[in-house]
Amino acid sequence: MSETSRAPWIREAILVGQRYHVREQSAFAHNAKNLAAFALLVAALVLTAELGTILPPAFYVPLAALAFGLVYFGLFVLVVHEASHDMFLVAKDPALRKALNRAFGWCVAIVFATHYVKHWEEGHHEHHVRPLETRDPQKANTLVGWPLARRVLGCIFVPGFFLLDRTILRKRTEGEMRSKSGAVIVFFVVFWIAALTLLSRTLGAPVALAAYLGIQVLAGWNHLKGALEHGGDLRDEPEPFLRSRSTFFPGRRLLMPFHITLHFEHHLNYRVPWYALPAYHRALRDLVPAELHAHVWNHAPLSQLKGEPSARVLPRAC
Repeated sequence: MSETSRAPWIREAILVGQRYHVREQSAFAHNAKNLAAFALLVAALVLTAELGTILPPAFYVPLAALAFGLVYFGLFVLVVHEASHDMFLVAKDPALRKALNRAFGWCVAIVFATHYVKHWEEGHHEHHVRPLETRDPQKANTLVGWPLARRVLGCIFVPGFFLLDRTILRKRTEGEMRSKSGAVIVFFVVFWIAALTLLSRTLGAPVALAAYLGIQVLAGWNHLKGALEHGGDLRDEPEPFLRSRSTFFPGRRLLMPFHITLHFEHHLNYRVPWYALPAYHRALRDLVPAELHAHVWNHAPLSQLKGEPSARVLPRAC
């Protein structure tokens, strides 16, 4: 727990999360849930691709691009994010657990030009230890307002912009963790040239085009996710555990799957698996001071994306 955390309720809220910790879950049931969800996402990719052989291209391509992007996003949330916390798959042997999570994490991350160890095993850990501080590599994904809108539109509608976004436009600050990712980019390019060529020859050019555009949707969607979780004036919070926010809106379970919007809860105890986060949220309702509810549990996502100041005054005691 952060050394700057002084409020007794924060310590109690973290400790309450221990009852939902991954070690308290059945290993068999946990692995079965995650592998079944992974299989469903893969099936969704196959179904989306097959629909391209039936539907008119003008109708199929934009809808399939959105569908591909959301499924890609779901794969990241389920596999890469959970693996970075060593809990996509669990095992009694720590070495086996690490190997399994790293293998699945790399298989998904590298397909989308992401260095799994740098950005997730190391970078995401740093993000939890010192959120939005100098060495947090994920603080670059917290734009709001017009900068966010321009970045999202560029990622979605400008071919190749997402690679520019991930490299040149991601400003490096002093102390930020670095590692060479050139091989990852090369693999990404070679993989997608081969995959899109195969899709074009077997299922048709509209399927290949939609599959590629899904990567651009993924890049834009990730910026929206970051803005909801940590954007705006959250960076100015002196208390690290109040620099994250959970967001509620209709359709969030489809648009932001695997309860990724329960981000305040996730930062309090990042070893609570995705399917236990709703129960953890309910357990926190009476622990979090009432005056902070609107701050940590946001029901106005558009205000958050616009970068409007939080409508609350943080009590000195908290």
